[in-house]
Amino acid sequence: MGRRGRQKSPVTVHLDRLEEKHTSGLDERHRRWKIRGAPVGAVVTARPGRKQTARRLSLDQASPEQVPPHCPVFGLCGGCQLQEMPLAAQRYHKAQFVQRTILGDEPTPSVQVHPVRGDHLGYGYRNKLELSFGTRQFHAEAPIGPPPTEERSFLGFHPPGWYSKIVDMDGCPLGTKAMNEAIAAVREDMPGPAWSSTQHTGHWRHLVLRDTGSPQHPRLHVSLVTTSEVDRTQLDAVAHRIASVHGITGVSWIVNDGVAEVATGELREVLHGDADLVFELKGLRLQLPHDAFFQVNTAGAEVLVDTIAEAVGTGGTLIDLYCGSGLIGMALSSQFERVLGIEIHPGAVACAIQNAKANGIEGQWMAGKVEEILPTLRLPTPRTVVVDPPRVGLHPKVAEYLSTLEMERLVYVACKPASMARDAEILAQGGWQMTDLWTVDLFPQTHHVEAIGRFERVR
Repeated sequence: MGRRGRQKSPVTVHLDRLEEKHTSGLDERHRRWKIRGAPVGAVVTARPGRKQTARRLSLDQASPEQVPPHCPVFGLCGGCQLQEMPLAAQRYHKAQFVQRTILGDEPTPSVQVHPVRGDHLGYGYRNKLELSFGTRQFHAEAPIGPPPTEERSFLGFHPPGWYSKIVDMDGCPLGTKAMNEAIAAVREDMPGPAWSSTQHTGHWRHLVLRDTGSPQHPRLHVSLVTTSEVDRTQLDAVAHRIASVHGITGVSWIVNDGVAEVATGELREVLHGDADLVFELKGLRLQLPHDAFFQVNTAGAEVLVDTIAEAVGTGGTLIDLYCGSGLIGMALSSQFERVLGIEIHPGAVACAIQNAKANGIEGQWMAGKVEEILPTLRLPTPRTVVVDPPRVGLHPKVAEYLSTLEMERLVYVACKPASMARDAEILAQGGWQMTDLWTVDLFPQTHHVEAIGRFERVR
C-alpha cells in the first residue's frame, strides 16, 4: 500500500497578476503560485498543491480596491472567480495578461496595443445559464452528524472539480431577471428524483435557460433535460410554472438517456411556445435552434463585432473560417463585395444560409473541415481572412496554408490567447507580422477573455 503524501505547509502569497485560469503571486521565497478565486493586490494564505497551484485558505490583507462579491455562494460555485475585483480592475489585468501572453514581457513597438473594451454590465449579462440537478449537495466543510437518509434533489452549479456534487442556489447574478424568475419557478416545487452522476439513477438532469431579449423585453427559452422515464405529470407541472414567467417564449423537453454529464439530447417535445431562438445584433435578426452556439454576452458580442470590423478594413472578399452560424461574415458583409464561410458543423452552416437569405445578404457558406476545404478553393482577390477557431487554435495545416496565402490582412479572434501566440509563430514563417492587438472582455467576473490580432505581411 502506497504511503500518503505529506500535506505541505501553507504559504503567504502576494497576488500581483491574472493567469489563464488563476490569479498568481509570489511567496516569501519568491516562488510563484497560482490560486483560484482571489483578487489581484490581495495577500492570502494558501495550501500548496500540484504544479505550482495552491488553494486559498484565508484572506490576510484585502486588495486596496477590493469589493464585496455579489453572489452568496462565491467561492463555492465553479463559475466566477473575480467578484472581489471591480470591473475596471478586472479588465486592466486581463489586458495585461493578453499582452504578456502574446507579446511577451518586453514592449513591442511594432504592435499597436489598443485599450481594453467591453460592455458596461458586470452582472446580468449572460444570455445562457446551464444548471444541473443532483442528489449530493456540496458544502464548504463536511456537515456535522450522520448523512440524511432521505434522498433530496438539488439544483445549481458544480463546485470546482466535483461533477458529482451541486452547489444549491436560488439564482445567479450573472443571469437576467427572467432567468432567475424561471429558476425560482422550478424550485417552487423541486422536481425529482434528480440524476445521480455516480449511480446513473434519477430522471431530472439539467435546466438550460437562454434569454435573447433585453432587460426591458426578455425573450426566454427554457430546456428541461431529463431521462425518458421522467414522470410526465411532474414535467407538465414544471413547464406550466415556467410558462407563467414574464417574457417566456418557449419550454422544450430534451431527453438524454446516456451517462455523460452533458446538457444535450433529443428534442422530444415543445411543451410551450416555440423552440427556436431569435437574436438581434448589429441590425441582423438571427433565428437559431434551441441548442445553437452563440456568444453568451449579447451586448459584449456587439463590441466584439465592432472591433473585428475595425480590424478587417474594407473591399474584396471576406473569408470567414470557423464561422459557426455566420455571425461575423453577415455582420461585416457591407464592408466587402463577397463573403465566404467555412464551418465543420452542418447545422450551423444551414443556419448561416437561412439567416443570410432572411437578412438579404449574399454569400457562400460551406460545411466541412477548414483544413480540407480551404486549399481546394479558388478564392477571388483581394482577400481578407478572419479566423475564429476553438480554444486549441488553428489546425496546423490551416496555419501553414494561411502563412503562404496571398491576402490583404489576417484577423485572428482568440478565446485562448496562448493559441494565438503559438499560431503567430507559424504565420511569421510566411512573413506575417502582428500590427494591432485588442482585448475584449465578454465574461466579467471570470478569467475568460477574447483577444483580436491583426496581421499583415512584411513586404
